[in-house]
Amino acid sequence: MKKDAPSYLEILPNRVRRNYRGGALLESWTGEGHEGDSERPEDWIGSTVRALNPGLAKVQNEGLTSVRLPDGRSASLPEVLTDAPEYFLGPNHVKQRGHELGFLAKLLDSAIRLNVQAHPTAAFAREHLNSPYGKFETYVVLAVREGANPYLRLGFQHAPEREEWRRIIDEQDIPAMDACFEPIPLKTGEVWRVPGGYPHAIGEGALVLEVMEPSDWVVRCEFEREGIVVPPQGRFMQRGLEFCLNVFDYASRSVSEIREFCRLEPKTISKNTELTVEQLVDETHTDCFSVRRLTLRGETRLPRPGAVGLYLVSHGEGELHSGEQPLGLKQGSRFLIPAGAEAPTIVPTRTDALQLLLCLPTLQSTT
Repeated sequence: MKKDAPSYLEILPNRVRRNYRGGALLESWTGEGHEGDSERPEDWIGSTVRALNPGLAKVQNEGLTSVRLPDGRSASLPEVLTDAPEYFLGPNHVKQRGHELGFLAKLLDSAIRLNVQAHPTAAFAREHLNSPYGKFETYVVLAVREGANPYLRLGFQHAPEREEWRRIIDEQDIPAMDACFEPIPLKTGEVWRVPGGYPHAIGEGALVLEVMEPSDWVVRCEFEREGIVVPPQGRFMQRGLEFCLNVFDYASRSVSEIREFCRLEPKTISKNTELTVEQLVDETHTDCFSVRRLTLRGETRLPRPGAVGLYLVSHGEGELHSGEQPLGLKQGSRFLIPAGAEAPTIVPTRTDALQLLLCLPTLQSTT
């Protein structure tokens, strides 16, 4: 550990371009930005992964999270982790995952329904993409636009045969594509998982915390949504449709089956008068990361999770106290606590509870 190693890192806004419009609810929820709905509907709050936007003008280091250091300077998160990896990530993490964070976390706000898409499983990525990661995803629904009725498309409810799915994508037969799915309503506070291979699309109107395997692999089945065209280079992972047809899970699953399997119920793992800790995503869902929800009702020293921790304030206001200047916290604030740092104290500054979402990498035990 370096003598000047910080006890926390404040995470800076990091808007990223995608092939859909959104961002207005994200800005009103965090209080950051003035773009409204734009081509930058996402904020990658915990990313050591570059965004892939083939066919669009190149933006240097797009997707990589930036942080503010205690002396006021900003730096890229990958540079900071590489400079002192064992302090920030821990020796076990460095051995297993190198200098990467080990997951990708983002805020996503869709003003339109996203393109139907699918992501490879980790097994497929290892075998066919020379990548240790696929793109298993989880969603925590944070807020809903006024008047919206957000929903998911998730898995096939009326699965086509492989050759029919090829035709639907190739001919862009959107009515036939729509007929493969039934809408699954979303509510604020719900937690969902999206296994690799499941076709899916988030409907308009929801702001979610999306935590996933750290990659940007995506197979896009729709090439245009509301006048926004996905360029050819951005459709099939630059491999071709025939290759990408192998990514999909062609099973039919009813809405009730999807809700039973993919909607995750929080589990309380500890509770006292000051702090409740709930597990939202754990090792039974993915071996890549976990997500917890912490509800603070008074001054609380954060538990040491034994790994680098990415925190997002999902409700309330407060202050973080550690060795440096106190950090003011409000809804949308995000910060990173190094694995080697002393646990900071959080002091809520309103009468209602302060809520934090905590994202952690999952590591294999060395014992």
